Amino acid sequence: MIECPLCGQKYPVGALFCPKCGVYLLTGGPLRTEPLPEGVSIPVELPVEPPPAERAGPQSLVLQVLTSGRRVVIRPDQEVLVGRLDVGRGIFPQVDLTPDGGLEGGVSRRHARIFFQNERFHIEDLGSTNGTYLNGVRLDPYSPCPLGDGDELRLGQISIRVGFL
Repeated sequence: MIECPLCGQKYPVGALFCPKCGVYLLTGGPLRTEPLPEGVSIPVELPVEPPPAERAGPQSLVLQVLTSGRRVVIRPDQEVLVGRLDVGRGIFPQVDLTPDGGLEGGVSRRHARIFFQNERFHIEDLGSTNGTYLNGVRLDPYSPCPLGDGDELRLGQISIRVGFL
C-alpha cells in the first residue's frame, strides 16, 4: 500500500486515482489546466453530421446495459474489448462493465470482443469463465457471431440490448 500525497489515504500500487480525494496519483496533485491569456482563442471546427438518410456506409452499434441503462456506441472502425478493468494486470477494456456490476455479475476481465467485418458487427467470446450468450444461446469461445438489431447479449449475468444508430 502507498499513501496519497494529498490526503494521506492508503491505496494499492498501480492505482491511478486516490479512492478518497480523487487526486491523480501519477502527478501527486489534482489535474488542472492553465487558462489562456486574455484575448487568445482557439478556433474549433466541428464536423457537420449529415442526416441519417444521407449517411454513407455502415451504422454504429449501440450497446445498452440493461442493469444500469448506460449506452455505449461502437463505430465500425473500432474493435473493442468488453470486460473489466484490472490496472494491476494491464487490462484496459474499451467497454468496462465494472461500473455496471461486472465483478458481481461474473464478467471476465477479457470477456469478449466486438468488431466490424463483412459489413456487420460481430461478437466473439474470449474464453470467458461465465460465458457469452446471444439471444439465450451460449457462444462457443473464439467463434465470432454476427449481431442484429434488438439482439440480447448476456456476459456472465449482465444483460445488454443491441441496437444501431
